Amino acid sequence: MEDTINIADQWTDKVNQRDIKGVLDVSDPHIELIGPRGIAEGHDILRQWITESGIKLETQGHYAKGNEVISVQRATWENQNGHVTIYTFMEIKNGKVHRLGRYDTLDDALGQCQLNEEDKIN
Repeated sequence: MEDTINIADQWTDKVNQRDIKGVLDVSDPHIELIGPRGIAEGHDILRQWITESGIKLETQGHYAKGNEVISVQRATWENQNGHVTIYTFMEIKNGKVHRLGRYDTLDDALGQCQLNEEDKIN
């Protein structure tokens, strides 16, 4: 579980740095991306998202067990005031983020995986 959290945190750090190569290095080539605009797959769309989103993520906590983690994050975007709390789900396989979903509520994130509220890491 510690490795799962470390990989999720590495992924977030690389996104914040806009380190495209670093993000791709910890992402499966066929990463499944689930977000407000639907589902997409692969490094090309991930590269485009990192380049265009302008997002900055500050992790506030985790829910984790096995190869799944939900990061509770404060999200801000360039050229926008304020912030929102989002819940980023990651499934880790072979040391890489295999599936990633962004959700607006914890219930929505928990509904996409095997985690529950008892899996909160203090």
